[in-house]
Amino acid sequence: MIGNKSFRKSPIQLLVSAAVIAGSVVGAWFVIESSKITEVYLVTRSDLASGTALTEQNLETTDLALFSIGNQYLRAGQLPTGAYLTRTISAWEVIPISAVTTQQLDDYSNIVLTPSVEISSAITPGSKVSVWASPALDYQSFGEPTIAALDVEVVQVREPETSFASAAKSVELRVPITAIQSILRAIANRDAIALTASSVSVGN
Repeated sequence: MIGNKSFRKSPIQLLVSAAVIAGSVVGAWFVIESSKITEVYLVTRSDLASGTALTEQNLETTDLALFSIGNQYLRAGQLPTGAYLTRTISAWEVIPISAVTTQQLDDYSNIVLTPSVEISSAITPGSKVSVWASPALDYQSFGEPTIAALDVEVVQVREPETSFASAAKSVELRVPITAIQSILRAIANRDAIALTASSVSVGN
C-alpha cells in the first residue's frame, strides 16, 4: 500500500509564488497607468498644403499618449516662430517635427487664379494639378491648349465672393518660381485656363 505524500509547499516556494503574483500585479498596474499618461500635442484644424504658415488659426491642441514616438511630433509650446510645412498634413493629424521648417521657401511662390473651366471635385488642398492655357484668338475662340505649369500643388480652393450663378471658384497654387512667368502670361493674355488633377497627390 502506497502511503500518502504531503504536497504542501515549503515556505521558500510560497514566497517565490507570492513574489511572482505580486510582480504580475505590479506589471499590469504599470501598463494600465502608463496608458493614461498623455501630453498636449498640436494638430491641424483642416488639410494644410506644403508651404502653409503654421499659426494659432490653423492649429488645435489635443491630449495624446504617443509613448516612445512622442518626441517626433510638435507639442504645445514648441511651435517655432515663422514655421512652415514642408509637406501636406491632413485635417486633425499630429504634426511631425520633420515636416516643419523655419527657412524661407524661396523656390516657390503662391498664385491665385480663377480657371475658365469648372474645377473637379477631386481637386482639394494638397492635390497636385497641371495648369493648361488655351490662347485667346478672338471673342469666344481659343487655340490649342498647352501646359503652363506641371504638377503644382493646391494650397486652397476659394468659394466665389459673389452669388452670381456664373461666378467660379478661385484656386491658390504653390508654384515653382520657374513656372510663374508662363502662368502670369496666360492670365494677362486672358487665355482660357483649366486645371487637371494629377494621379498622385502630395502626402499620399
